[in-house]
Amino acid sequence: MKVHFVRTSVFPQGLAPSEERRVLQVIELCGRTAYKSEDRITEDSARSFVLMLKNHGHLSVLEHSNIALKIQEDSSGGSAPGIPSVQEFYESLRKIIRERAAYHRTCTTYDEGNLAFTIAANLRGWIETLEYLKQEATRYYEFLGHHLGRTFPALFQQGADLPDDFHYNVSIVPEEAQLELLRKDPRSDLPVFLFKFICDRGITHEIVRHRVLSFTQESTRYVNYRNKGMTLILPEELESCYDESKGTFITENPQVLEWRRRGEVIFEWYQSDIARGLRPEIARDVLPNLLKSEIFVSGRWSGWRHFISLRDSKQAHPRIRLIAREVRQYFESLGLPTT
Repeated sequence: MKVHFVRTSVFPQGLAPSEERRVLQVIELCGRTAYKSEDRITEDSARSFVLMLKNHGHLSVLEHSNIALKIQEDSSGGSAPGIPSVQEFYESLRKIIRERAAYHRTCTTYDEGNLAFTIAANLRGWIETLEYLKQEATRYYEFLGHHLGRTFPALFQQGADLPDDFHYNVSIVPEEAQLELLRKDPRSDLPVFLFKFICDRGITHEIVRHRVLSFTQESTRYVNYRNKGMTLILPEELESCYDESKGTFITENPQVLEWRRRGEVIFEWYQSDIARGLRPEIARDVLPNLLKSEIFVSGRWSGWRHFISLRDSKQAHPRIRLIAREVRQYFESLGLPTT
């Protein structure tokens, strides 16, 4: 049978990692899911895949990441003569990147009594900010590029020298430390959380309206369903007839038969268009809103809280409300209140 039904599902992927190898692996998984080429993932395929995306300017997939740089005084005694304090550096950097401020999260903390500040962004944010700084503020470009290249050499070119007046201790904030800071101070908003949703195309259209989040979803332009078959999301009226453990229906009542018939007719149209030479991106025109789509969604706590507040509501569509409830439960399991 070429038409299948599955339930809407939510798969939390955890926090965006802070170590280069895992960063590349997460991005590769998201990107290959879009083209349903997960079978091409190998132990060492992530680096070349992500560099291909970067070189082709396909930077949206690189948004499923997060790099948080912590900048501190070089010594406990404060800044050396002629070197701006961390407070001065922080304030000047914020002014310099004012046109890019929306793409970063910044917060200040105290480490053993000394001021430190953290600036975070996803990989796309950092790549585009460095391009901006290269034209607008060379010293900041060299400083940030040096430290990003030191920890993420596959994606950033480490400069040979640092500006003489920009000598600070710089480190990557691990995701666990970001989460702990978020628990203490929700205003920090540093971590990025990643989810995989299996839902219908109609629901993905609602999800992508939350533009502060980032999205990579299964592509109907490039995925050819002719040999794979067509998978639809289970409509609510068929829930009681479906056995999830077997992936099939336990009864063939009139509603089940009607939904099967509809799916089979639509899929026959699709196959006919492919057979007469239409590309998948054209043949997809007949595919229904109920078509199963796998979508990766990532974003910071503030964005997810807004998603939950709007979508876990009596006014929301039942299937997106199901997603929002499971997202809410995940954050509550982390000790992050959602109300």
